[in-house]
Amino acid sequence: MTPFTFLSDASLPSAFSDAITSASSYISALNDFVPVGTLLTIIGLVVVIEIAVNSFILINWAIKKIPTIG
Repeated sequence: MTPFTFLSDASLPSAFSDAITSASSYISALNDFVPVGTLLTIIGLVVVIEIAVNSFILINWAIKKIPTIG
């Protein structure tokens, strides 16, 4: 945690470091079946598709709210 090294009295709570440790153990167990790089790529694609679909819906909603177009 590089930003915290500049401050002498700043520290992370122990629960945060425990959560990072347990999450890394879960991810390492999952890495045997699906590589983490592939998993992150898949999650990234899903997020991009969801953003595109929601943006399309938002733009169409905004167009329908314009009285002269809709």
